[in-house]
Amino acid sequence: MMTLSRRLLATETPGTLATLFSARGSTYRPLGSMMVSLPGMRAGGVSGGCLEEYVARVGERTTRSSPAVMLRFDTHPDSGDDIPVPGCGGSLALLVERLTSDHLTVLEQLADAYQRDEYSLFACFVQHSGKSLSVSREWLEPIERTTISRPDLANVCTRVVRDGKSSKVTLDVDTDVLIQYLPPLTRLVIFGAGDDVLPLCTLGAQLGWHVSVADRRARLATPARFPDADAVIAADWDEAVGRLRFTPRTAVVLMTHSLEDDARVLSLLSTQTMAYVGALGPAHRREWLLEEAAARDPLSPEFASTLRGPIGLDLGDRSAAGIAVAVTAEVLSQLNGRTAQSLHCKAPNPIAARRHGVCPVAV
Repeated sequence: MMTLSRRLLATETPGTLATLFSARGSTYRPLGSMMVSLPGMRAGGVSGGCLEEYVARVGERTTRSSPAVMLRFDTHPDSGDDIPVPGCGGSLALLVERLTSDHLTVLEQLADAYQRDEYSLFACFVQHSGKSLSVSREWLEPIERTTISRPDLANVCTRVVRDGKSSKVTLDVDTDVLIQYLPPLTRLVIFGAGDDVLPLCTLGAQLGWHVSVADRRARLATPARFPDADAVIAADWDEAVGRLRFTPRTAVVLMTHSLEDDARVLSLLSTQTMAYVGALGPAHRREWLLEEAAARDPLSPEFASTLRGPIGLDLGDRSAAGIAVAVTAEVLSQLNGRTAQSLHCKAPNPIAARRHGVCPVAV
């Protein structure tokens, strides 16, 4: 998105910035999703693909005479023209603005915020004056460190942080605001640099996680073998752990295939903050690993109870890629506080779903 924005501004090509400003019902992307575009060229997205071309084409045309417009889409459009219908069945509003150098600054700030280890709040204000819109943006400090002067806005920010998702509200008859929640950076730390680490590293990178791969074997832990990793560390385990950063959004996976190495790493991790820690291998290996680690340094019962093994959801695929998908899915469910239950089982007719044998859990 940044590359396309710079290209458009450098060549003075008219482009637009679209923001998913509000939504009702089911939508493919979360509020705050953005897209930089002109007809035939896009980066980012505001839907599952059903609206992007239309938004690029119509947005470029409508912002020639106005710096900002609001495009609305519904499952039942009133007109008979070519307005597309959202495929997810929801209704949404897209703020579309003529792309300027100020937007490039905003996009750079957003990219930087997504790399922080704490959440960020970003407010987009839209004021209505007749048929024209006035748009302004503001960064808000984490609510733990500041006092927001407007009580109505403070309440919204508190709810946004509590729920961990963006929200659009109406402040007054002329002003709407989108409070965008940017979550802390998710870190994936993989100990081990074998071939089966490659797909897990790639999946983590595709999810936008900061991925680190560490191994004491320098011949395996190389940037050339793991081009998707943000950091590749070839060092003894003590040094490797010391060079890594651990946060409440860090997932750790032990994949050295060595009981001794995993035990050494596990003992070093016992004082670190993590959201997830798991070791590759069957259940009995977990017990061996805990015994081996405790023989080196006593582990607290609380820390020992957090170690997962076997790791991953039960997807039935034992290939390296299949295991990577299973582990990534389990980490996602842990980070998001979900049970990893099939969405189909949570549908309005779960009894029929059970009858067809697709819901192995009680509903």
